[in-house]
Amino acid sequence: MAHILMVAYTNYLRDPRVRREAEALVGGGHRVTFLASRQPGEPSREVVQGVEVRKLPGIAHSKTSAAGYVVDYALFFAMCFAHMLLRPLRYDLVHVNNMPDFLALTAAVPRIFGRPVIHDVHDLMPELYQEKFGTTEDSLLVRMLKAQERLAGRFASAVLTVEDRLRDILDGRGVPRAKVHVLMNLPDDRIFAPRDPMPPKGPGARFVVVYHGTLARRLGLDVALRAVAKIRDRIPSIELRIIGAGEEREALIALRNELELDDSVTFSDGFVPVERIPAMIRDADVGLIPLRISGGTDIMLPTKLLEYVTVGIPCIAPRTGTICRYFDEDMLQFFEAENADSLGAAIVEMYRDPARRARLAQQATERFGRTYTWSRHKQVYTTLVERLLAG
Repeated sequence: MAHILMVAYTNYLRDPRVRREAEALVGGGHRVTFLASRQPGEPSREVVQGVEVRKLPGIAHSKTSAAGYVVDYALFFAMCFAHMLLRPLRYDLVHVNNMPDFLALTAAVPRIFGRPVIHDVHDLMPELYQEKFGTTEDSLLVRMLKAQERLAGRFASAVLTVEDRLRDILDGRGVPRAKVHVLMNLPDDRIFAPRDPMPPKGPGARFVVVYHGTLARRLGLDVALRAVAKIRDRIPSIELRIIGAGEEREALIALRNELELDDSVTFSDGFVPVERIPAMIRDADVGLIPLRISGGTDIMLPTKLLEYVTVGIPCIAPRTGTICRYFDEDMLQFFEAENADSLGAAIVEMYRDPARRARLAQQATERFGRTYTWSRHKQVYTTLVERLLAG
């Protein structure tokens, strides 16, 4: 049994990817300690499904500027570095998740002592920061982000990322391709299981459109609200059910009130644990992925889309580069991104054609959901860990 340290600047309970990875290691017989960031009111230490989670305090939980992120990143980096500096040989392997990428360097001392280090790239920081702060590709900030991304990739023993397109981008930016392994962001099939066929709904039943996850501008929920406002006279029974939390929550609630959609749009009471999501979406007629198209979202394969597909919920999504690598018109209902009229028309088409909804769900589940499963795909990760431990 190896003792493995995992590090992520994240709320452990709200981050399904890191939880899946940690629990896969525990399931393989390893001991796992996880350093995560602590939110107000949380305990500093707890054991979750066999994973010992230690939560480190921060000082900038409401970050609205690049400087706010840098301050909190730096504090978290210092605490993780000190933890490993004082215990250079305690852990047999260190797995560090971005963002930020330079967090991988917290494992410098264990690396000097010969311990392998995995750098896990969930998102590409240059693209996300261009979106969030309106910077250009040639700005100093973006160039610095690319430099620390390259440094982290070269420092690590191995690099994980979520999709082949990200591997190509990292390779083009100087991260050795031979180091990069793709571990897709697939749903945990212990939690998300295929539902039984939806029985016909009676007269007056709600037509339920669901979205769950982070509430952020790049994810296009304001476009979804405007689309519902345009079609509510054609679908009087529509319910847009928004489940999750994020920086756009208050703005979205204000927009709902402005559009007088109180009877058509509902919000959960903030964050919902992933284990509760299946019960909250099981009656959905349609799953919604209303992304804006940008450098960052075009390379995303949204986990919520894969969760809907696994459960058997037909989906509406924009034509991004990555989504179209895996799905076609026989599997998804597409719409023109950031176009409320186009999204509204797609929802109406799905509402009027239950047979099409059933066909799309069946094709998506058969062709993607049963080909890509976490229970099989996690072997990419566990095999890599065992090879590094043996090396």
